[in-house]
Amino acid sequence: MALFINFLIIALIIGAAGYQIYRVVKRAKKGKCAACDYDCEAKKMLNKAQKQQN
Repeated sequence: MALFINFLIIALIIGAAGYQIYRVVKRAKKGKCAACDYDCEAKKMLNKAQKQQN
């Protein structure tokens, strides 16, 4: 029984990692970086530059 639980936990961890990799690849194909969800300094600079051009 303990062996089955260990395999189940390992499968969940590998599945979650695979899902995260899938999301990163899917987002990268759209041309977005992995940190697009965060308000980082580079994003602030880009937004400021775009506002100045308009």
